[in-house]
Amino acid sequence: MGRYKGPAMDCDIELEIGAGSARGEYTVHVVRAPAGGHASGVFTLDVDAIIERLPQLEATVLASAVAARRTLPVAEVAVRDVGRQLFQSLFTREVYGTYRASLGAAQHAGQQLRVVLRLAAPELATMPWETLFDPETETYLCQTEPLLRHVPAPDYHQNPLDVAPPLRILGIVASPRDLPALDVQAEKDHLGRALAGPVDEGRVELVWTRSGTWDDIQSTLLSGPWHVVHFVGHGDYDSRTDEGRIALVGQDGRAAMVRAVRLMALLSVAAPRPRLVVLNSCSSGEMGQSDLFSGTASSLVRSGIGAVAAMQFAISDYAAIAFAHGFYAAIANGRTVDEAARIGRISVMASPDGTLEWVTPALYVRGGSTQLFTLNGTPRAAASAEGTTPVRTVPARPTPTDQTATPTGTLTGQPAFAPGQDVPHQQARPARKADQPVPAQDAAEARRRAQLRALYVQASAELRARRFEPALELLEDLLTLEPDYRDAAALRDNARKRLELTMAYRAALEAEEAGDWLAAADGFAQVEDDPAFPDAAQRKRDCERRQRVSDLQGELRYHSSLGAWEAVVDVAQELAGVDPKAADPDGLATAARAELRKTEDSEGAAPVQKEEERGSFTAIDLPPRKPRPSRPSAPTDPAAGTRPTTQPTQAKAPAGVPPSGVKGVKEAVRKEPPQLAASPLAWAGAVLAAAGAVGAGFAVFFIWFDTYFWQDVGGDIVLRIIYGVVTAFGYLLLVIAGLPDNTGQGRLAMAGLVLSQGVFGLAGLNYTVEAATVYGSFAVAAFGLWAGLLAMKYPAQQTLAWLLLLPTVLQPIIWIQGKGVFMESWYMTQALPLLLHLVLLCGVGIAFFVNARRLRPAVGAGTAP
Repeated sequence: MGRYKGPAMDCDIELEIGAGSARGEYTVHVVRAPAGGHASGVFTLDVDAIIERLPQLEATVLASAVAARRTLPVAEVAVRDVGRQLFQSLFTREVYGTYRASLGAAQHAGQQLRVVLRLAAPELATMPWETLFDPETETYLCQTEPLLRHVPAPDYHQNPLDVAPPLRILGIVASPRDLPALDVQAEKDHLGRALAGPVDEGRVELVWTRSGTWDDIQSTLLSGPWHVVHFVGHGDYDSRTDEGRIALVGQDGRAAMVRAVRLMALLSVAAPRPRLVVLNSCSSGEMGQSDLFSGTASSLVRSGIGAVAAMQFAISDYAAIAFAHGFYAAIANGRTVDEAARIGRISVMASPDGTLEWVTPALYVRGGSTQLFTLNGTPRAAASAEGTTPVRTVPARPTPTDQTATPTGTLTGQPAFAPGQDVPHQQARPARKADQPVPAQDAAEARRRAQLRALYVQASAELRARRFEPALELLEDLLTLEPDYRDAAALRDNARKRLELTMAYRAALEAEEAGDWLAAADGFAQVEDDPAFPDAAQRKRDCERRQRVSDLQGELRYHSSLGAWEAVVDVAQELAGVDPKAADPDGLATAARAELRKTEDSEGAAPVQKEEERGSFTAIDLPPRKPRPSRPSAPTDPAAGTRPTTQPTQAKAPAGVPPSGVKGVKEAVRKEPPQLAASPLAWAGAVLAAAGAVGAGFAVFFIWFDTYFWQDVGGDIVLRIIYGVVTAFGYLLLVIAGLPDNTGQGRLAMAGLVLSQGVFGLAGLNYTVEAATVYGSFAVAAFGLWAGLLAMKYPAQQTLAWLLLLPTVLQPIIWIQGKGVFMESWYMTQALPLLLHLVLLCGVGIAFFVNARRLRPAVGAGTAP
């Protein structure tokens, strides 16, 4: 017989997919297509990300088999997203054009376009190509067109095997005792139910091995011929040998892992060698151990099997029965194996629940032809087997013309049993007749098992994704249906605990955002030891510190309202140790120090008289001055709250100075900065703000409106006056206000600042000394840095110190691109840096003015009339 060429060969679009030059990069090449041409392209695909999504994808596909209150469109999102990603990656612009043209050519010829994927990169074998989704037509390719995975191997084109019906199928169920147990009888029933029609028509014959051991399988294969081998069991992938394995049953009943090359050797004892192998994943596989036969399937095809249909996900009982029914019926009617796989998918889609399990089967083909068998002759009528039906076994159907295929001793017209078949029993349950419906209780039980399995898998997937609320809901549903289902109770308790911790963490975040530090700290304390919340411990410490600051500030305000200035200073010092920025709330600590300086000047004069209400805290008559109530030392727990103030003791002295009543207070006061004069400080801020605003206005005019008449409008003269006179005068007012302090160093630093500022601005009036302007700016920065650091020594003046330091230190930014500040050649080279500096100077002036206004009531609050 010559080499077979099926009609579908003319309507194949073959895509060869291989690795590119970089990781995650792949090439696609159109080997042939009905539209002609050899389009190619390069695409990137995050294979690892898709592999990580496979458990979620499996859970979604399996759960879709359950008629639940959750709608299918939501469940289908994950499948459609992965399918769209694979389609858009594979079908690049040129390749997609060839695909669309070939689809039209096939339709014009009245044929279907078959999509053949040649996977040259090993990692691509694990991709769920059956989900390919065309977003333009909103269809899955494998639903409308045959889709198969081509495995490169020698002898690409095998001739179809001539078969006189029935098509003989050898069924194998392997259930080792150290792997999740299979219901062997149920698995046999499922396939027998799927093949009931073709068996009764005489098109198919199904025989089961006695067990899943190597010896039983080999002895049964020797009694062939066998055209198809159907395996139900467990499989995995050996990364060391880069090869798939299946689990047979060893002599001790435990799993005997068989590599694909050894399995191929076992199958080769049959004569002729089986052309088709179906690897059916069991429905009881544990979550995370999906029965992926991709490695075994490709290895078997590479070793010589014509085609292998494998399940890339766990599959429900209903879907397994539906696929086998459509798949084998199509094979028995002479269809190609790829068309049979598509028909099998359509049978799965007949579920009224809209299951997505048509994605699960994957087809691997060795050669170019997918016509595995040529069926010759008329199917024989099924032999009567009443009263002698083997347990869960479909008998062979011998005929007078096929005595070589009939085991020795079998009479024509009687059921035949090959070596290794289950022995018939007279008392066994009678076989179900062809026209007898499946018992309702069996169908209900099968659907119930599928529902329990789907709920368990989807709940496990939700737990892995840390979506505890839907996981808990699914587990509650599962335990309502089956209270003792596997470890569902333990998973439910874990999900409930994780959900409680997650809700506590969320509540703590909300309390933290609302400023409820105590509640936030308590919430973070509940989860700080859980690795799932790595930031909880630090957040707890931050909330405790903020609560401590709030408590101390409340205590400081209380002492200030009573006029207990020494206690105010004491609390302010403690606050500075916790948070320096919070050590002077509303200027109360500064006001208390001012009152203590007055006490130092009066040398313990007359007791304080009745005060009028000033500010917010002195509307009270105070008795003659007595030693202030003492305060115990701070508790070690930051969340201990406000401390009691009932035990008498002496005022807390600064570090290194022994407390000695008023004398100790005087020593502490001497280390404090002098009281700033509010009015000069406010005037200084106003002058600097005006200088910056006017200068910025001229700079904006020069940059964006009139660059050619800069000299005519007097822009350079204005900037000289602003920098050389107005800004220098503003710094002089800061000296009068008391910045940075009254020491000799402070006065010298400020004097140098005022002088260098004047030189910087006014030196520009003479073109011959423009270098003095550059050097002057750096002198301004040096004296400004000196004065700012002197002011930094006092926590109460840190804000003012920064305001003094920033515009002076940053003044040299004007020289980023050149020199010459107000020359005609200057133009745009320094305009933008100058504008930025003038805006900063304006902002600093406003900040000085605001601080002076805030300082005025704080000082007045402690001043007697």
